[in-house]
Amino acid sequence: MESNEKHQGGAFVSFVLLDQVEFSFKQLAADLQKDWGITLEDTDIDNEQQSLICTIDGILATVSLMPAPVPNDEAIQNAHTNFHWSEAVAVAEAHQAHLLIAMLPHDQSSIDTGILMVKICASALKQPTATGINTLGSVLAPDFYIHYAHTSLQEGDFPIMNLVFFGLYSRDEGKTICSYTYGLRNFGKMEMEVLDSEQEIGSILELLVDISSYVITSDVRLRDGETIGFTEEQKLSISFSPAYAIDGESLKIGF
Repeated sequence: MESNEKHQGGAFVSFVLLDQVEFSFKQLAADLQKDWGITLEDTDIDNEQQSLICTIDGILATVSLMPAPVPNDEAIQNAHTNFHWSEAVAVAEAHQAHLLIAMLPHDQSSIDTGILMVKICASALKQPTATGINTLGSVLAPDFYIHYAHTSLQEGDFPIMNLVFFGLYSRDEGKTICSYTYGLRNFGKMEMEVLDSEQEIGSILELLVDISSYVITSDVRLRDGETIGFTEEQKLSISFSPAYAIDGESLKIGF
């Protein structure tokens, strides 16, 4: 059975959490220029509607101030998945407003669209009212997001930590570890999982990060029944079946 990569990439959407209904679009424009050399026109910002609508390199980018929490307690629910950040749930519970940030590509690649999303979100997160970002099925800390955005993009690397979330959990009280990706579908790729591994947590995460970066940047299609490895000796099995930690189906990496 082939994975056949049936999920197509497309629009990118994220929500920047705010602790009050306050955000400066003028400051965002200044930060985008300073951080990434992105120049906005005065007409791109609608102060009355508290929104930004512009086209950057052919990608329609929108940022809208929403004077209420993210609907349906989505941010609070997603915050529970972030094992990196102990304050994620409290921050999600406390937010009073949010920015709805969306990138809508025309013919641009999902990689270019995702990178533009990262740049705009990273600059928006610099403002004092920004307390977190609800994205990739989780809630990430501003300093985490900003650090990986600048570190990766300034070195010419793909910002994998900003565009794919790597979750961890155990099904046997910590005897073994499971991990999953959330975000590969945005690039037309299947999500991946490692189930009940006896390897160290760091090794599991490093493996999924490396494979995720590889399939996105090299546009690789993994297939059921094949193997993958990063050394001549490493041959990890690939299987395709219903997912455990996420919706739909996933590729299981034997590790």
